[in-house]
Amino acid sequence: MPAHHDDDLPTLDAADLSKVTGGTGTDMSSMLPMMMMMMKQRSQAAAVPPPAPAPAWTPKVLVDGVEQPVNSSANGTTFTSST
Repeated sequence: MPAHHDDDLPTLDAADLSKVTGGTGTDMSSMLPMMMMMMKQRSQAAAVPPPAPAPAWTPKVLVDGVEQPVNSSANGTTFTSST
């Protein structure tokens, strides 16, 4: 296994850093506005309330062509004929 020596690494003068361009910092900062927009769109989409439930279906009961009143309860749906 080769030995690692920190002395073999090149050094960079602080004055040379002003000439450095690009790198990870620039890439991430350019992505920041896009990431913020995506997060905003996601939170707006979640804020929409769900649609109201559809009204319960009730049957239409006709006796001799006359519609009869329908009563719904936990035991089922009933109607009473006037004839």
